Amino acid sequence: MNDALRILHRAAPVMPVAHFQNLDHAQACAELFAEAKVPTVEVTLRHPQAWQMVKIFKDIMPFAKIGVGTVVNRRQMLRAADEADFVISPGFSAELSILARKTLTPYIPGIATASELMAAMNEEHRVFKCFPAAAIGGVALIKALSAPFPDVTFCPTGGISPSNYQEYLALESVACVGGSWIVPSEDALNKDLAGFLAMLKDLYAS
Repeated sequence: MNDALRILHRAAPVMPVAHFQNLDHAQACAELFAEAKVPTVEVTLRHPQAWQMVKIFKDIMPFAKIGVGTVVNRRQMLRAADEADFVISPGFSAELSILARKTLTPYIPGIATASELMAAMNEEHRVFKCFPAAAIGGVALIKALSAPFPDVTFCPTGGISPSNYQEYLALESVACVGGSWIVPSEDALNKDLAGFLAMLKDLYAS
């Protein structure tokens, strides 16, 4: 089992795809996730202080694997190799794949088509983020791709919710899903911290 696949199995059933409003929000979520023993978190690079947020999670959750998401260029990949446990991209880049191998960084590229899947497989990848999953066909698309590519594993992300994530997890080729719904907003934390803690503990109980 390669490192990327280990990351997905560790993250199951849901990898939090985390975009925070500010550093205080990131700190509060890291403390919540630590108490709930969330095993894996993807911190997206969608905020100017995202790298500081990655450090917050690394400091507060030393037992977890903390990854960097939305990595789209060489500079981000090299920094992620130093500061995170794994890297996720919304698409596939051969350059990023080469850098990941050179830096021994677990890398999960994104794919949306069979052609992208084939290009990534040519770079020895077998573990993928399927993005944006719901918008490009959802469960039906993953079923269709899994037939000609039976040895690949997916983490569908995008449009995944409490109402449909089990449909994805029922597929043999899906190791986990990526979800933002399990990352509470600041308002939600203030209103129902206990409720979110209970939900997370239940989700990862198995």
